[in-house]
Amino acid sequence: MSATIFQWDELAKYKREGRFLDGYPPDLRTFYSPRDDLHGLLKNLLASAQHSIVLNMFGYDDEELDDIIRHKLTSEHVYVQMSLDKTQSGGAHEHQLLAKWNNHAFGNSIAIGTSNVKHAISHLKILIVDGVYTVKGSTNWSLSGEQQQDNELTLSRNAVIAAETRAVLDLNHDWMLKQMAASRKKASDKKPPSIVRARRTPKPKAA
Repeated sequence: MSATIFQWDELAKYKREGRFLDGYPPDLRTFYSPRDDLHGLLKNLLASAQHSIVLNMFGYDDEELDDIIRHKLTSEHVYVQMSLDKTQSGGAHEHQLLAKWNNHAFGNSIAIGTSNVKHAISHLKILIVDGVYTVKGSTNWSLSGEQQQDNELTLSRNAVIAAETRAVLDLNHDWMLKQMAASRKKASDKKPPSIVRARRTPKPKAA
């Protein structure tokens, strides 16, 4: 799956009406579930990634999108950074998806945690592709969130917005990594010390 070309001027095909209103801002496109094809739009955008995929996602349950991202990492060497909410990532299907990832492999960083204020949920649903395209809105990455629930998704191609958003996502990611390190240390400290038995020195045989 080589990178496809993301055609900004053809995004109207993901709208139910097949067009945007006249006078739409040139760097913004907005879509709504269940009216529009949000799943198809996200697939197209992810498939176009050439350098980086950075996301901070509350609900992460879309197997097809996950497959595209893992392929980008392993076959096309696209950098992947994922920050996921701790309360949501513990679900059965989410756990199955994350089990396929190798966080120790080169080029990807996955962090699971909470907000840095009173351990509240990390409720963002944001994706940044190649430092240019930014997806925001209320849409969780699940088929119900993309196709059934009332949700909004706004896509920007403004690199300044992408840079500002990336700084926020990097801070969140750093905080989650620190949470994970603290949890591992706490678990390690609770382990009882291993008992090392002294080896007995055999007595010399009598002459």
